Amino acid sequence: MYKWIKYPLIAVLVLVVILMFLTRRIDTNLVVLDHKIDPPQIKHRIVESIPSIKPSSRNNTVVKEQWVKIPGRVVSSSPYVPLKPVKEDDWDADLPTYNVSEDVRKTDWWKAAAFLELDFRERKRDYKCRRMALQGNWYVCLDGKWNIRPPCLVYSFGIGFDFSFDDDMTELGCEVHSFDPSMGLKDHVRNTSVHFHPIGIGGENIENFNPRMDLYVHDEQSWTIMTLGTVMAALGHTGRTIDLLKIDVEGHEWAVIDYLIDNGFLPKIKQFSLEYHLFPDWPKKSDYTKLLSTYKRLHDEGFRKFYTGIHPLFHDPEKFNIQADIGYVNFNYRRT
Repeated sequence: MYKWIKYPLIAVLVLVVILMFLTRRIDTNLVVLDHKIDPPQIKHRIVESIPSIKPSSRNNTVVKEQWVKIPGRVVSSSPYVPLKPVKEDDWDADLPTYNVSEDVRKTDWWKAAAFLELDFRERKRDYKCRRMALQGNWYVCLDGKWNIRPPCLVYSFGIGFDFSFDDDMTELGCEVHSFDPSMGLKDHVRNTSVHFHPIGIGGENIENFNPRMDLYVHDEQSWTIMTLGTVMAALGHTGRTIDLLKIDVEGHEWAVIDYLIDNGFLPKIKQFSLEYHLFPDWPKKSDYTKLLSTYKRLHDEGFRKFYTGIHPLFHDPEKFNIQADIGYVNFNYRRT
């Protein structure tokens, strides 16, 4: 009788020992990134287990919390961000080095650019949108408080003769305003009810702005550039919620983001879609750490990625190019 009891007991004990061993192996390698919103500051909590310290009463490891502050209006007065990873293993062998020299890998501009690319590739979304729709060539999220329905207001900066997104947004019953000073068109209303304006957006108002030559500008031009606040005042929209702000302005998005944050516009923006650009010759590589700070400030203000689309990348230091489309929802948005 006792031998029939003995063998199952031994099997159970062996199984318990194996599970305890596996649990400890998992715990001692645990690194959790918590994107918890904690207004007015957003902090990334890195939770590490430390097996070398006396275990806690909860489990076989002691948990240490390391807080990495993200620069922003509240967190830091400096425009530059220390080149620290979001996770401790962000700078391991998976860092995109692409066989560039060690001298290049040690530069601040390369580290900042590599961080941005790593975030684009490895953390493509912070929020899983359940109802995501493709409007033209941009995705929108139709979940809960971010749903887009009449009366809705959409601003779209950077058209390049492709009105597919703008036209589709009118089908959702929205008032849509499209802006692009590079197309040589005058103010008009399309047959889809889209309102077109030949002006650009920036971090300041400029009456005669001479743009750099690029894919869309082949000769000397003079543009009118306005801030979002100036545009909204001119259109009679001051104080209104913008259901979706789309910006694809070939590198000028960095200054626009800083303006929106510094002037308090983000709480009234439900969704923010934009294309990030790092061109070979612009912005200046010496500005990359500041751009990284700007990128993190947007997360600091409660904007969470629900979509990331990465363009072809070039990593030669002389032809360096990173571009990515990002769709954000504003976790700090409150219905009024």
